[in-house]
Amino acid sequence: MNVIRTATRDNAPLIYAIHKASLTILCTTHYSPDILQRWFATKTVEGYYPALDRGEMFMCECRDAIAGFGHAVPGEIEGIFVHPDFAGQGVGASLLDYAVARARLGHSGPIKVVATLNAQSFYEKHGFSPVKQYSISRADFDFPVVEMSGTFL
Repeated sequence: MNVIRTATRDNAPLIYAIHKASLTILCTTHYSPDILQRWFATKTVEGYYPALDRGEMFMCECRDAIAGFGHAVPGEIEGIFVHPDFAGQGVGASLLDYAVARARLGHSGPIKVVATLNAQSFYEKHGFSPVKQYSISRADFDFPVVEMSGTFL
């Protein structure tokens, strides 16, 4: 059984590790390893502190381990990331259900998520539709993503 709980600053190093593993391993079907390494190079453990301090991030415990995390604010899911060791085991779906509920709080319109290309089918399976594809520009490269939207009552 998956258990979702609010993440704290103490969890920041683990969130960083899950984020890096998820991005650099699970995204290789749609992005080159070089792009993934360069995209993650600007991330720091401390970079998660503001969202953690605001109570916007949450974690999924599965079989006595932290298997993934999510980040949601009213109207938007900022991200869902699953450790590769737990991919395909319902962790992402548990995190997404929780994220949608959090995104609904204080928001009555569609919920937005900007997804990696490899995650598009996951979000479509759970009721999101693609709106547009574009690239997030970093210092020396572009990172293609897809903006998606879903209406959940």
